[in-house]
Amino acid sequence: MDEVAERTNRFYSHFCGADIAALQPGMHFICSAERDAVLRGLGCKYMLFVLVKDRLCVASYSPAYSDRIEPMKAYGPEAFILELNRCERLKKMRLMQFGGETVMQYDGAEVLGEADYPLYEAFYQTIHPGGRTEDWLYDYFMEKIGYFTAFRSGGRLLSVCDAPDMPYMEGEIQHTGIYTLQSERRKGYARRTAALATHTLLARGICPQWECCADNLASIGLAKSIGYTEYATAYILEE
Repeated sequence: MDEVAERTNRFYSHFCGADIAALQPGMHFICSAERDAVLRGLGCKYMLFVLVKDRLCVASYSPAYSDRIEPMKAYGPEAFILELNRCERLKKMRLMQFGGETVMQYDGAEVLGEADYPLYEAFYQTIHPGGRTEDWLYDYFMEKIGYFTAFRSGGRLLSVCDAPDMPYMEGEIQHTGIYTLQSERRKGYARRTAALATHTLLARGICPQWECCADNLASIGLAKSIGYTEYATAYILEE
């Protein structure tokens, strides 16, 4: 768990442009050209990334936003975020840190293999109707063999955890994406599938990572039920 904490800090330090663990409590402003880069796996730029953790608030911003941020540097964290939300459409995210496995039984959940691709493709098309798959989905699935977990019943997949590309620290830390068919929710399938995904990552020496929109109470509750705790809140301006 010490290694999990270190990797989680290091992962979000990339977004902040500074070592989170080395920062003193209070407000920190960091102008970073890194905020102008399109993030792998996310497909967008984080022009502004504000992390709030305990008594620490770090605002990392693109040089293009320097003129907007400068007048707000005298603000405290609450006033700063309030003013940002007034001027920009920020996405509020809840960031989680893994604290230890709490689920040891995965009845019905399994790690998917190559032969399961047709089932995964059918599942994907069900949850993303009309989405294009012919130019990337197969390659993505095969590249991540051993990372996908799913709950299978009646010859189809009901809940699936995937492994999106990571913007930083690929191979050291891994976000878990979870999707469950609308008609199959609240049956415990997602919990078992996500717990197995977490266990599989740990067995590979990879730090599990979870984040979701701050108002997604179902996702937050699921994460907590399999061993995650709240790490920080992030306010993000995407481009």
